[in-house]
Amino acid sequence: MMSAMDPTTLRRVVLMFVGLAIVTTGLTLVFLSMRAVMDIGGYCASGGPYVIAQECPEGAAALMPVGIIVGLLGLWMYAVSVSRLPGPRLTLLTWSALFLSLGWNFWEYGLNPPDGSDGLVWGWIICGIAFVLMGGFPLLGLFNRYVAKQMLWADAPSDMPVDPYRDTPAPVSVRHLTAPTPSTPTDSIPEALERLAELHRSGALTDEEFRAAKQRVLEEG
Repeated sequence: MMSAMDPTTLRRVVLMFVGLAIVTTGLTLVFLSMRAVMDIGGYCASGGPYVIAQECPEGAAALMPVGIIVGLLGLWMYAVSVSRLPGPRLTLLTWSALFLSLGWNFWEYGLNPPDGSDGLVWGWIICGIAFVLMGGFPLLGLFNRYVAKQMLWADAPSDMPVDPYRDTPAPVSVRHLTAPTPSTPTDSIPEALERLAELHRSGALTDEEFRAAKQRVLEEG
């Protein structure tokens, strides 16, 4: 029977999904505001004392900065909540999501100009290539890193928990921890507890493993 999730972990999971939802909202606002401007030729202006040749679509001038701020806020919320949770980290993928989506806009409008002409808008096509490269290379790096971790974990002992997404060294299970004895200064209880705390802070030990290991050190010490 699955044990109930502790309140702290539950709050982090909820904040993680809320942060992802906010990031998605911010990316969508930036994506749509860019398309609104490209629909009218790719440039516009609003307000100011000068005569404006091309007015921006209603709301487009505000959607772009609002989308960026909202996306950064959601990304911060997600990064903070997921830092102490097991599983994959999607923080860096937001960079790829932003540049690949904007690169798609450049390519679509560069190959099919909004004015209906049969020509190609090479300036937009070149920008699309640059944006796709900026968003694609991080994905390639993350993929190679994942493959390397899979190969590393394939050689790990069979009784060790496997999580190829973790950025920390091989996780330490409670059963692999030998309770130090205070027979020598290097094996004192305070130093053993400090080592456990360091493992906990780095993410190598979960909250439950840290509490169990700490209790074991205190009992056997």
